[in-house]
Amino acid sequence: MDLLVSYGWSRFGAAEHEILETLERFGDAHAHVARTNVQGIALVHTALDGREVVRRCRELFHQEFVFAYATKWMPVDYWCATDLETMRELLATKVRDRIGANETWGLKVEKHRSHQYHAHDVVAFLAPAIDRKVNLDHPDKIVRVDIIGDRTAISVLRPGEIFSATAPEELVPIEPHA
Repeated sequence: MDLLVSYGWSRFGAAEHEILETLERFGDAHAHVARTNVQGIALVHTALDGREVVRRCRELFHQEFVFAYATKWMPVDYWCATDLETMRELLATKVRDRIGANETWGLKVEKHRSHQYHAHDVVAFLAPAIDRKVNLDHPDKIVRVDIIGDRTAISVLRPGEIFSATAPEELVPIEPHA
């Protein structure tokens, strides 16, 4: 599974070391960390379940482990081209069915130093692909769209499935639209 891990600018080497040590501690001695084209965001390939990694990072943090460089961990479910039609097709064909008919959802768009689209336009274009009830305050599922250059990561998350060392109880806040 893939993870996006945030780190401080110009700290890739230290973050890479911390990520690899953490994943080895969890049982993956062969994980791979790569730079993305966005300073401060690493792409991590691991054999481990990303949600389990996030849960275990939170446990380590509560046991007084200090994440000094790899400060935010998020699982990625899908990758696609950064093209609105392609993103909407992925939401309609794969993401929609991961949100139960009786579940609520919210959409969060993160543009990482990308000027191709305005976040509001992305939300307006993508939201109709999921015909479920929207709840921006306490959704059952959060559809997170991370635009990273010409590639876009899409995740279907429950609150708490992102770990942040700077906000460890983060519930993945939603923007007031979707």
